Amino acid sequence: MTSIRTVLRYSLTALLILAIYLPGAVFARDWTKDPPWVEVPGAQRVAAIGDIHGAFTEFSDSLRCLGMAERKSADGFELLWTGGKGVLVFTGDFTDRGKYSKEVYDAVMSLEKQADAAGGRVIALMGNHEILLLNGTVEKWANTLSSDKKQLYINTIESFTRGGCDFHQAISPQGTYGAWIRRRPLFAIVNGFFFIHGGLAVNNPTRSAIAADFRDAIDAEKLDSGILMDEKGPLWIRDWWDDSTQVDARLQALGASGVVFGHTPGAMGIKGNINAKDNRLVGIDIGMTPAYGYSKGGGLLITTEQPGKLVFKAVYPDRPETILFRTTASVSAP
Repeated sequence: MTSIRTVLRYSLTALLILAIYLPGAVFARDWTKDPPWVEVPGAQRVAAIGDIHGAFTEFSDSLRCLGMAERKSADGFELLWTGGKGVLVFTGDFTDRGKYSKEVYDAVMSLEKQADAAGGRVIALMGNHEILLLNGTVEKWANTLSSDKKQLYINTIESFTRGGCDFHQAISPQGTYGAWIRRRPLFAIVNGFFFIHGGLAVNNPTRSAIAADFRDAIDAEKLDSGILMDEKGPLWIRDWWDDSTQVDARLQALGASGVVFGHTPGAMGIKGNINAKDNRLVGIDIGMTPAYGYSKGGGLLITTEQPGKLVFKAVYPDRPETILFRTTASVSAP
């Protein structure tokens, strides 16, 4: 009996050690419940917000002007869903630079639940700064940078510790924020448009190819290389919109009519604006964080004008909305 108890004790100790030092052995994403991408056809009202980077006031003002959520109090961090059965897409980069990364994450998590209860939907995609948070780069930069940028990453850590969290535990695979980030979809197809953080990647031409590489990286906790850190990958790529021939080919391979993306303030136009190109490409990173100061917030609103006809509008809290273009909703098989 004593030997059995000893074996059990050592076995439990070994499991505990694994849980602490080998988090990948404990965290396992349910890919059926949390698939690598989300597809929503026929949505009547869709809003999309780009890189927030810890800017809570600009974030909440963006939601208000899009008709998706209201701030419960002027100086609080609780948001109330007002989007009804609408679809709200975030293209990632909730964290860093601004002072309120944790508060932004908390609000998005809450809106997910509120939207679901109202018959709507919140789709929060992964951004490259989510990966930098998980793989230790944010903490490294907070400790080692000598430039003014150092404070921009200290801000991230302080948003968690100020809220009473142990930073490392919070972003671990078992932590509230680490687990939530690891369950994010990499992209979404909504009304035939491809929503992604960075853009149309060079090495991942189809949905299935992107999904396979993404699953492998998350399952293996491979957060410092591969698709999640590839400068030509879907989270990091820039300037891909300049080659129309390649855009044509990649959209065809993805079975998409166009792309909505963040990551690059001023992509295809003026910094601080939502810019569109060829009635199929929309850049929605408007640099709302005060660290940039390019805008006071805003987002993309897609409404259905008549069956199959979509209207794309840039909506801002401090200036008139602008119709970007009208198009026909369509999507081919992936």
